[in-house]
Amino acid sequence: MKYIPLSKLYYTDPHKVDEVYASRHNAPYTRKFSIPIKQFNHQKSYPAFICYTEELMRLTETIYTHYSKLLYKVHSVPPVVLRQFALSCILDEVKSTNDIEGVHSTRKEIKEILDGVSSSSRFSSIVNKYYNILNNEKIDFSTNDDIRKFYDIFAHEEVAAEHQENRLDGKLFRKNSVDIMSSNDKTIHRGIFPEEKILTSMEEALSILNSDEIPLLVRVSIFHYLFGYIHPFYDGNGRTDRFITSYFLAQHFHYIVALRLSVLIKRNRKQYYKLFSDMDSEINRGDLTPFVYGFMSIISDTFQDIIDILERKRTQLKKYEEKLNQMNFKDTLMQNIYYILLQSALFYGQGISIKELQDITHKARGTVQRRLDSIPKNYLVIRKNRTLYYKLNMIIFKEQSQ
Repeated sequence: MKYIPLSKLYYTDPHKVDEVYASRHNAPYTRKFSIPIKQFNHQKSYPAFICYTEELMRLTETIYTHYSKLLYKVHSVPPVVLRQFALSCILDEVKSTNDIEGVHSTRKEIKEILDGVSSSSRFSSIVNKYYNILNNEKIDFSTNDDIRKFYDIFAHEEVAAEHQENRLDGKLFRKNSVDIMSSNDKTIHRGIFPEEKILTSMEEALSILNSDEIPLLVRVSIFHYLFGYIHPFYDGNGRTDRFITSYFLAQHFHYIVALRLSVLIKRNRKQYYKLFSDMDSEINRGDLTPFVYGFMSIISDTFQDIIDILERKRTQLKKYEEKLNQMNFKDTLMQNIYYILLQSALFYGQGISIKELQDITHKARGTVQRRLDSIPKNYLVIRKNRTLYYKLNMIIFKEQSQ
């Protein structure tokens, strides 16, 4: 039987809402939470709860099936391709999460930070945090102090630099109220207030996020909603919320999953915002089940999106590899170096250092350097940053076809 949100049932069969709400809220497969959900400018609030439905279980199964396929794809592409793809994903992820918040940023300035070219502090903290996911950086999100500590590094200074009034003024979070506005300047949500309630609600939300008794994808989705509902900061809530979700996905799945979430959220922005507004509605009566299902659907789409991209990249790499095989190399090492330089050029274009070439080929620095020096100058693109990065000049393949 299909799980119909109470907000939809209200408009199709309003007389059944009380009965259905009572049956769901009191069902043995329902988990209740102590955070009350109240729509802005409405009097009544309802404690949040979630029903474990067959639909949620099937969706969970689908996600783990996607994950098995994703791991196969990840291991079917060379490590250099995967790293280049990861860097490209970070660029897209940071740009997308900024776009969702209406924060202007360019791919060029994000790439310069990612490549270490720019020393600008603007966006450097958010870029570095996503980059550190590749290095499996451990971040504690257990307490309110942890959330504030992370926010100070991640977004606080940038937010305050843009508007000083957004600097936090409470013990840990904001002292005053904050409204979320619609496109026509109407308040659609007011974050929890005063700070004592923010502190209590965040403690409950964090206990859900870190509970081993609740399935991972369910608790991550619940926390994602609750963080947005509580809105502990004056600004930067969305970016912080999405990063925390990405971090938990990276800790429990492959890191590459964490680097595409905001891209898919941006792609489904209307659906994403509607999930929040539907959950806030008094008609919905605190039922988080539709939000969890909707948000897990976006996570599922993220897995599938990565699978599709990696398949396309593998096909693209194979096409150019066949062209490389038509070239005459003096030995296997030279052919391997060309192949690595090709991978370094295709998907992000940062290039590869001699140290990385040494690690992959298991050859001495002098041996690798001599091979690079023997490659025609017009076949190579060399970028100087703190170190030299090499990649194949893709124009050689056009010359081959002429």
